[in-house]
Amino acid sequence: MKKIYIITLSCIMISILSLYSCKKDSFLTRYPVSSLTQESFFNNATDLNTYANGFYSYVPGITSVALNDQQSDNYDSNPFNKVVAGQLILPITASSAGWTWTYLTDVNYFLQNYQKANASQAIKNHYVGVARFFRAWFYFDKVKQFGAVPWYGSTINPADNADLYKARDSRQLVMDSVMADLKFAVNNINPTGPSGTITKWVALALMARVGLHEGTFRQYQGITGGQPFLKTADSAALAIMQSGNFKLYTTNHPTQDYQNLFLFYNPTDAQATSEVILGSYYSSTLHNFTALDGYMTGYGLGLTKGLMNSYLMTDGTPFTAVPGHDTMMIKGEFNNRDPRMMQTVLQATATDGNLKGTKTLGNAPTGYLQIKYYDPATPGWNSNYNAGINFRYGEMLLIYAETKAELANAGVGTFTQADLDMTINLLRDRVGMPHLMMNVPIDPVLAASYPNVSGSLQNVLLEIRRERRVELACEGFRYDDLMRWKSGPLLAQQFTGMYFPALGTYDLNGDGVADIALVTSAPANPVATVSYFVVGTDIYLSHGTYGNVVVNPTLVKTFTDPKNYLFPLPTQELQLNPKLTQNPGW
Repeated sequence: MKKIYIITLSCIMISILSLYSCKKDSFLTRYPVSSLTQESFFNNATDLNTYANGFYSYVPGITSVALNDQQSDNYDSNPFNKVVAGQLILPITASSAGWTWTYLTDVNYFLQNYQKANASQAIKNHYVGVARFFRAWFYFDKVKQFGAVPWYGSTINPADNADLYKARDSRQLVMDSVMADLKFAVNNINPTGPSGTITKWVALALMARVGLHEGTFRQYQGITGGQPFLKTADSAALAIMQSGNFKLYTTNHPTQDYQNLFLFYNPTDAQATSEVILGSYYSSTLHNFTALDGYMTGYGLGLTKGLMNSYLMTDGTPFTAVPGHDTMMIKGEFNNRDPRMMQTVLQATATDGNLKGTKTLGNAPTGYLQIKYYDPATPGWNSNYNAGINFRYGEMLLIYAETKAELANAGVGTFTQADLDMTINLLRDRVGMPHLMMNVPIDPVLAASYPNVSGSLQNVLLEIRRERRVELACEGFRYDDLMRWKSGPLLAQQFTGMYFPALGTYDLNGDGVADIALVTSAPANPVATVSYFVVGTDIYLSHGTYGNVVVNPTLVKTFTDPKNYLFPLPTQELQLNPKLTQNPGW
């Protein structure tokens, strides 16, 4: 998969980065060397730009973004996800564990040498800001994965064992350093730039995301110091909201706009990109495609009944309060629901494009097939070129609402209807849903899912979590959200799919023609238009011959606290560096 950036990474840059590296099986795997390189490069602003282009390899492409929720309770898959099942085993090597640091070395090398360039300090500071932005993003991901890690603010000499084999630094030091990097980035990166490049607003967006995660993780894990991070997130999101540079994408078509947001191609599409703070772009002209549609429809991925149940009715009441909701078949599930549901999940009655409702169970093991990001105009393998979204304005509205509500619930500041109206209710307006009100009744299903939420704003916080799950579904946030809310046990529940009341033949799309049959054995004379599923072999139901689809019926899932809130360090690195310690439970 290739990503297209407005600033193109040149072959010269690739050669330079290759020169910088040498192999060493230890904590940092690559060391930029050679005084010749320092003297012949970093001469001017062009050199700074060329080197900085290499940092963009860290930006996730569309496939990583659009399918990353599979490591959460939004997806079920066959084969099952080992992280979700609690069956991750101790990794041996650094690469298998994600304990790799090559990228950091390249960033730090730039920060040690940029001053050599003959350029104004403002230009230098812009590129330093870009470098520190990516270092902050890198370390944020490492802390989410491993907790406290060693902080390296510069490259190290391979002969310096004190630095090379040091212990972890405190989480406080690392995250304070991340925020210091982002503060510099916000203050020094240019506010405007070509689409797909880092601007001041992208730095603010990452600051908001980091502050929300770190603040709530500390709060629910019982770690002190969370409120300053929440306040930073609140301020960063508000700065973006008040800038006037972004707005929610809408053409006043609530049944289409949400889905179409994820189907734009061109960074010059001003209306579609009004919501996009950072995107990844592809090109049919340059034959830079992705295989997103192929992954979505052919790799055993299905959305879960739990996600489906999260979508409200069109009157704003919970679907789980509807009598008989738990035995409703898929065609009925979409009636009178939040329009985002049918713009995220394939309806049984869908007949347009290259997907039809009859493909629900055939292409998704749960029966709920993702269509968010699916482009019917370019289906298939390596034929997609719609853009990926890394940061968007909708996320900032959710961050502002959650951080301000969490702080107010803790007695810091206030949270009012006006705050809901400028955040959550703008998202609801786009799809024509009723506004969330401060006096919303507590949904017992949400309260049971998040038992550690309490206080005077419990009702609002629960609904903000619902809104976040629905609005950001299939954008890669759900796993991180569960970890920061200390809601890991939700991963250990049995995930289910669509409901069938009995064995037999079904007309799922309502066209008068049978399209799916659940049988005990394959028929001798099958009907060509019917897809047959042998119960107990091709498909499993929660009650044997009826019930919800169960993708992995014999799977025993576990979630152990505190073990599964962090990933394990690789055993080889622990042997190489005795000062490193393994995460709890591993």
